[in-house]
Amino acid sequence: MMTAAAALLVAADLFSAIRAQDLAQVEKLLAADPSLAAKTDDKGVSPISLAMGARKGEGFVPRKQNRVLDALLRRNPPLSPFETAGLGTGDQVRALAKDPEYVRSVAKNGWTPLHYAAFNDNADAVATLVDAGADVNVRAKNKFDNTPLQVSLLTSSREAARALIARGADVNARQAEGITALHEAAQSGDLEIIRMLLAAGADPRAKSAKFGTPRDLARKSKHPEAARVLAEAEKKS
Repeated sequence: MMTAAAALLVAADLFSAIRAQDLAQVEKLLAADPSLAAKTDDKGVSPISLAMGARKGEGFVPRKQNRVLDALLRRNPPLSPFETAGLGTGDQVRALAKDPEYVRSVAKNGWTPLHYAAFNDNADAVATLVDAGADVNVRAKNKFDNTPLQVSLLTSSREAARALIARGADVNARQAEGITALHEAAQSGDLEIIRMLLAAGADPRAKSAKFGTPRDLARKSKHPEAARVLAEAEKKS
């Protein structure tokens, strides 16, 4: 039988493997003990939440590419209400959204359920939450002050972004550093999202004191085609 100390070490190994995006090690640890997927660290962070925020370069791993998160979900760990907003079905989110307090709730990181749904490209949850009364332009209660639309673009969450825009998201809202959703899309070089935002009225000339225009950011991030599309949009604006 594994001692409590040994169990803690194995759980710590899982968290380390998640941070390193070491899928093979994550699978190995979960195969030996599937219950690890439901453990939390000393700060109360779950493996699901940690994997959800996996980094990729200067950005985050898009939900559809997050194989470590998939491995954890296959073990069916319990999800917190905020994790359910990001990863649950429309029906699961709809059940939670019957409580108006849930729709307006704020997690420790400053995000509402709608931010979680947006970040994880959960378009069904986005629709469910907005239909239940969530403010489509609600600001995160943290230093970034970003909207769900802006959060969706951290992970190139196209379907969630499309759902948010369809429900009235402000494409020209600025977060704390003065950048818009178009800046976020320009940084990732996602042409589909760039064109989606421009079609919805995003201002290609919006300028941040720190980062310049979306075209400036596309060029700095070495996305020449995105910079070209944005330059053309500037000429037409």
